[in-house]
Amino acid sequence: MKTLISLIALTIAAQAEVRVESVPENGVQPQAIIAGGTTHLVYLRGAPSASDVRYVSRAKGAKDWSAPIAVNSQPASAIAMGTIRGAQAAVGADGRLHVVWNGNGKTAGLFYTRLLPGTNKFEPQRDLMDGAGLDGGASIAADAKGAVYAVWHGAGATPGEPERVVRVRKSTDHGATFAPPTVAGEPGVCACCSLRALATADGLTVFYRAAHTVTQRDMTLLSSHDGGATFRAQPVGLWKGNTCPMSSASLLPTTTGTRMAWETDAQISTAMPGSEPLALGKGKHPSLATNMRGETLIVWAVGTGWNRGGTLEWTGLGADGRPTAQRGSAPGIPTWSFPSVFADDAGDFIILR
Repeated sequence: MKTLISLIALTIAAQAEVRVESVPENGVQPQAIIAGGTTHLVYLRGAPSASDVRYVSRAKGAKDWSAPIAVNSQPASAIAMGTIRGAQAAVGADGRLHVVWNGNGKTAGLFYTRLLPGTNKFEPQRDLMDGAGLDGGASIAADAKGAVYAVWHGAGATPGEPERVVRVRKSTDHGATFAPPTVAGEPGVCACCSLRALATADGLTVFYRAAHTVTQRDMTLLSSHDGGATFRAQPVGLWKGNTCPMSSASLLPTTTGTRMAWETDAQISTAMPGSEPLALGKGKHPSLATNMRGETLIVWAVGTGWNRGGTLEWTGLGADGRPTAQRGSAPGIPTWSFPSVFADDAGDFIILR
């Protein structure tokens, strides 16, 4: 009996702690990335229709964020309204941070910048847009060899969602220059959802909501194993619907593959490629993180909507991918925002709201 009690106590003690923090400067739409022991965080601040992109970092073992610095060189050139067109970031070769975001109505464009090595300053923002109907949120991905991929979706040959296409601009010199845009996959993209890109050892993965017909809103995984030259499409979350849900998704590299999280008809699901989706609960805007023990925490927003904040919920997955008893919720997601999660060097999870 004492042995059983000791094992139960050990299991409880070993469970990762979950802590909830507010985004610095009352910011919204956080995205946290860990690279080389440093946590990088980008977020938006300011008017919903004319926001600024901000950046802070946290060194390994530290409890406080660095002083915030501006990412965008053109003031108020980002947009928080709608929740899915804000900044996305990636860390590439030499620990360099790359950031991309949608412009607002006054400063239309797909803006990109990178953190200058050894400094706390970003380069002047550049517009990577080709002038073709940007709407939903864009993404950025970078690998350890110097490749950087800016990914978005825009209008196709003719108007309408069934003709929208995913576009990719690739840099092979750490973001100094980008090749002209190419089309990835077949036409048909949900107009005002954001997509997510992730660089792999040999190419690129893109996760987006398709719209091959006006009543089809399946999530689709595009995979390239030749540096973004060609892609293979794999439907993931099947869904019949005739309206855009203004959704976002998440991709997480793990030791056993890439984990996906997405929304289907307000239901948050997760899966690895080729596995059956696991339904977690009602909500929007999922975020993923994994710790040193291979445990995963999935966090998402509940009750958010147009000009409305909400609460957050989370659930844990063990190293085997099965749900654990790690579940919880907390209030306080601001209007036009969503949560982000990362794991610290002790294996605990920090949720930003």
